[in-house]
Amino acid sequence: MDALKSFLQIIVSIIAVIWSVFKSPILYTAGKITSLSARLFAWYKLLWFKVTYDKYGDFIPAKGMIMVVGTTALVLIIYAAATLVLQTGYYLATHKKEHVYLTQSEEIYPDDNIWGVRGCYTRNCDSESSLYYRIGPSLFHHIWSLSDDGNLFLPDAIGAGVPTGSTRCEVESYGIRARVLMLFHIYPRALKMVCENTAAEGAVQDLRP
Repeated sequence: MDALKSFLQIIVSIIAVIWSVFKSPILYTAGKITSLSARLFAWYKLLWFKVTYDKYGDFIPAKGMIMVVGTTALVLIIYAAATLVLQTGYYLATHKKEHVYLTQSEEIYPDDNIWGVRGCYTRNCDSESSLYYRIGPSLFHHIWSLSDDGNLFLPDAIGAGVPTGSTRCEVESYGIRARVLMLFHIYPRALKMVCENTAAEGAVQDLRP
């Protein structure tokens, strides 16, 4: 019990230090976001009344429906554009090619067409050399695939293309690989895998960079 209390005190102290360092920029950013959101809401409210009401103050349902559809489409476009920009930046900062031994692939979330691929830096896996990739669709992945080989990004084709058994592959991916991030289901994203048959290889090769 005392050990747990000490641990919690340490955690609280760390949080307090972090808050003292980042308090000002966090509050400043939160204030700016709140102010911008308020101005945006006020502008949209004025636009709504201007578009959906006639000069006599009567609501026009058809124009109201057009505003709802148009607003929804705009929000989706902005979200897609922001996601594309963030993913592109993440790719440029963390993109790499590496040779690894892949051992298994499976569709872990069929509804979202997301695959998990396991592997190791050595053919005989251990906890220090184990790897994990995820393959999933996104606008950025489609654009990348079209520029790479002229085809859309198909997670099924990439995931199912990993042979069974330990196979030496060149994997093109992006993302940060850290064990602590695995707690939040954050893994490197695989974009392309080129595998060869390793059954005839005799020596166990360590592929760690």
